[in-house]
Amino acid sequence: MTTEIALRPFAAAPRAPYPAHLVEQTGLADGTPVTIRPIRAGDLPLERAFVVRLSPHTRYQRLLSGRKLLPGELRRLTDIDYARELALIALARHQGRDHMLGVARYVREDSAEQASCDFAIVIADRWQGRGLGEVLLRRLLRAARADGIGVVGGITLSTNAAMIALARKLGFRAVREPGNASVTELRWQAGDLPPERILHS
Repeated sequence: MTTEIALRPFAAAPRAPYPAHLVEQTGLADGTPVTIRPIRAGDLPLERAFVVRLSPHTRYQRLLSGRKLLPGELRRLTDIDYARELALIALARHQGRDHMLGVARYVREDSAEQASCDFAIVIADRWQGRGLGEVLLRRLLRAARADGIGVVGGITLSTNAAMIALARKLGFRAVREPGNASVTELRWQAGDLPPERILHS
C-alpha cells in the first residue's frame, strides 16, 4: 500500500522541536502492539532496513519507478523539518529491537488560498492487509488537520486497489489523472468527513 510524494532538497534551516505529543501506543486488529511516533534523524538505520526489505513491487508502487533510493534521499526522509512536514512511523519490538513496519508522511504546500499538503504511505510487505495502513493514515490526517491543513493530496497507481479503497474509506476523492489513466489522484478536504470519522480508528 503506497502512494508517491516528491522528495524535497534537504534544507539546513532551524528546525521545529520534535512533536513528542504525537507518540502513541496502539494495537492492530490482531492484537499486535505497535508504537506510532514521528520519525527523527536517528532513525536512518531503521529507514534503510525498512526500504531494503521492500519487495520490488512495493518499491515500484512507492516511487512509481523501479529505481532505488540514494543515501542522500534516505537521510532526507528521516532528518525533516517538523514545521512543514511530518512522517509517522509504526514500530514493533521483536527480540529487544525496534522494527519499522510502515510510514505515512506529508509535506506542506501552503498557498495564498489555503494550507495543503502532499502525502505518501508505504507499508512493509508482510504487514500489508492487517489494518496498519488505516491506523497510520488516520493519524496522519488527524495531525494534518491539527496543523491547519485543509487539503491533503497525493497520487497512486490506478492498479493499487488497496490504497484507493482505503483512501475512499477515509473520505478521499479518487480521480484518474487526465491524460494518464495509469495514475489516480487522491484528494481529501478537511470538511469532507465529520471529525469523529477521521480521528478514531
